[in-house]
Amino acid sequence: MKLEILDLSKHFDSQVVLENVSGVYEFSSLAIIGPSGKGKSTLLRILGGLLPATSGSFAIDGEWVDAKSEKQLREYRKKIGFVFQSQGLFPHLSALKNITLPLVQTFRMSEKDANEKAEVLLKRFGLFEERHKVPAQLSGGQQQRIAIIRAVAIEPTLLLLDEPTSALDPELSAEVLLMLKELIDAKMQVIIVTHHLPFAKAACEHVMYVDDQHIAEYGITHEVLQHPTHPNLQRFLSKILDI
Repeated sequence: MKLEILDLSKHFDSQVVLENVSGVYEFSSLAIIGPSGKGKSTLLRILGGLLPATSGSFAIDGEWVDAKSEKQLREYRKKIGFVFQSQGLFPHLSALKNITLPLVQTFRMSEKDANEKAEVLLKRFGLFEERHKVPAQLSGGQQQRIAIIRAVAIEPTLLLLDEPTSALDPELSAEVLLMLKELIDAKMQVIIVTHHLPFAKAACEHVMYVDDQHIAEYGITHEVLQHPTHPNLQRFLSKILDI
């Protein structure tokens, strides 16, 4: 996919998080990394249409979106799958109902068709036997995979994930990684914000480093992480990853 960003800025009162970000990026899977509080999740939420920008615009495969316009963002959001760190599952609904609810309520699919679609995905990712369980009866990894299935079920143009493994232990993180790799191999276009660099290396072909209100570095993941050029990225990697 081709992502174009033009003069994108985001301010929270006097705090400048992103400032005049511009660039053209082509990828099928992208990891966004960087220090905490430096704008990576803000950028992801703007690209997902969940957060209006202060100024600027962006395009996905040539389709431009005014990042300040709630009207445009509302329509755009229907094409985007989003998975949060906390899964965002409804605690009183079964795994199956969590998946079918947006299909029925937002996309006007019949209950029968929504159930059939959800069951196909649950079988595909090995969670069919858990379909009637509520989130409290599932492991953290299972909950996150249900959240991903819910996002994938709407057949999004783009799947965005914000720290999908940050609350999981290594074994459960591996379950989520395998699922995402299968989706990426099936040509799902994915952007992931993550602090877990081994996960980024394993899951995504390209990486973007966000720092000091800008996209400071971008490229093929293994090349950027092996040979970073931006001094801030070099320092960042030296602190958290032995490469």
